Amino acid sequence: MASIDTMLGLIGKLESPYITVHQERCALVRNRHADCLRCAESCASGCISYDGEALTVSPEKCIGCGTCATVCPTCALEAHHPSDAALVAAACASCAANEGVAYLGCGELLERARGRYDEEKIARVECLGRVDEALLADLAVEGAREVVLIHGDCERCEHKRGRACAEAVVETAEKLLEIWGSPMTVRFSGKLPASAKKMADHDSGRRAVLAESAALAARAGAVVAETAVAEALGDAGNANAGAAPAADARDVGRYLKVMDDGTLPHFIPDRRERLLDSLAALGEPEDVMVDTRLWGHVIIDTDACTSCQMCAVFCPTGALAKFTDADGTFGVEHRPSDCVKCRSCEAICPEHAIEISEEIFAVDLMGGITDRYAMRPRAVQHDTPHTIWHKAQTMMKTDQVYER
Repeated sequence: MASIDTMLGLIGKLESPYITVHQERCALVRNRHADCLRCAESCASGCISYDGEALTVSPEKCIGCGTCATVCPTCALEAHHPSDAALVAAACASCAANEGVAYLGCGELLERARGRYDEEKIARVECLGRVDEALLADLAVEGAREVVLIHGDCERCEHKRGRACAEAVVETAEKLLEIWGSPMTVRFSGKLPASAKKMADHDSGRRAVLAESAALAARAGAVVAETAVAEALGDAGNANAGAAPAADARDVGRYLKVMDDGTLPHFIPDRRERLLDSLAALGEPEDVMVDTRLWGHVIIDTDACTSCQMCAVFCPTGALAKFTDADGTFGVEHRPSDCVKCRSCEAICPEHAIEISEEIFAVDLMGGITDRYAMRPRAVQHDTPHTIWHKAQTMMKTDQVYER
């Protein structure tokens, strides 16, 4: 797998008006033994690709579809074409304009139909892979009866990977909506709704002015965003200082400071918080198990575990956390509701003592339930002046190792 320096250099190339990159969240930046490549596996345009040996990033191929942001478990990639807030607002506006039915349309199809439909009635995304479960749950809370995802000819589309992502999202959303008792339905459609067709007496002159204004605003927004990114990277107005920002960006990941308990900083993606908040607003779930792409249940084989607690050190959300009781009992506890199923813990465990169960109890997502795994005392006590000495004796299987 790629080194930290290589990963920082690669994913940093994705930064654009379309995508914000939070490098410190990337599983591969946090630990090079992680094996998450979901962005490359799902990229609809070929901007991010993996050939089995090397990861390649070609920024010029990015179309701003946001599919990579949808599949990234840690939200290391954040989409801005449109942003989550703008997309929720557009979808809610569509829902209000269509009497409880929200329409979200593929950009390629809507571009071909430009001028023949009411743009206020269909929220546009570059690709349906931009739609995520938090958006659908938000619409359910807002009272939508149905969400219709309007697609083009996905089989012939060069960005057809986005359709597979959208189908996975819909599958997850349908399970959650059923368990939480929401009557809202989600379906795909290959046709524009008749209700969105422009009326003959539509004020085309006013619409043209508004459309032109929107286009100008979008271009202006892109310029502002590009400038902001340049300034953030430290190279705006300073073309000769190109090497320094790159070094600074690499330092973010290489020297990410550990917390007081010896773990890397944790964060809960905003989308996950929004989703859980929306589910809570829908009411109480059925007491059943649910299998989705979003959460996992960590199971630790304490017999195989050597108590290194590296799973908690590198867990991006803090779903795995260290604990030490007053009587000296220590170990790791797991909170399924904070898990994003990045599988980093499973990949980096040196003893392969961790397994991710695909199913979790729905009620555990709301109650913040935790599982505790008490661990055996370590053969070598950490954080002492003699740790290296004692570890060397253990590794060499002899007590004839001395320190000076």
